[in-house]
Amino acid sequence: MLAALLAALFVSWLAHRPFDYGYGFWYDQMAIGEHIDRYGPRNRYIRGLEDLDRAEHLQLFGGIVDAVHQQGDGLEALEFTDDKRRTKRLLRTPEVVHLQDVANLIVVLTWVGWLAVAIAVVGTGLLVRARVQIRWAQQGAILAGLAVVIAGLLLIVGPTAVFYQLHIWVFPEEHQWFFYYQDSLMSTMMKAPDLFGGIGATIGVVGVALYAVYLFVLSRAQRSTD
Repeated sequence: MLAALLAALFVSWLAHRPFDYGYGFWYDQMAIGEHIDRYGPRNRYIRGLEDLDRAEHLQLFGGIVDAVHQQGDGLEALEFTDDKRRTKRLLRTPEVVHLQDVANLIVVLTWVGWLAVAIAVVGTGLLVRARVQIRWAQQGAILAGLAVVIAGLLLIVGPTAVFYQLHIWVFPEEHQWFFYYQDSLMSTMMKAPDLFGGIGATIGVVGVALYAVYLFVLSRAQRSTD
């Protein structure tokens, strides 16, 4: 059942990808446009991001999403034109290196996700054949327990601290992953780490909903074989 839950979360992640993980929605909800207007002019390296409108910000974010899902291809080519018609690179070299690390991580997570799907498919077939009944109370208790643990961790440690610790564990120590808003247009337009909290929440909610649908369909399939 763990493989099925991971598969559901993976499918949720894939479903968010064509919509750039809901960036347009979070752009409005988190006032990212105002955030860019505040920190864009303060950038110590590249200025002018605040000259762009909402549609152009969304397009640039979509370009980053496309690139990290193409093994980093296209990151260095991302550009924008300010109000003085000067074309500038969106990302500095440290940002490109970090996003390349993200692209490499996505490759690994994709393989793990498809492996979870394969295990879930085979496991589902075995469960149906063996006529193992789904215990809704047990599954609900497991999900509730996981939710309590995650919520407790976030409340005790803090979402920002958790976000940073995950970066320490996942990314190479010699590569920069923390960027001040004044040093990074990438960090500014993503309003990191706030945006990732929202994206993670929606992926989690949709994933759990898909898992619940899976359990419902599985229970119906088992009943039909009785």
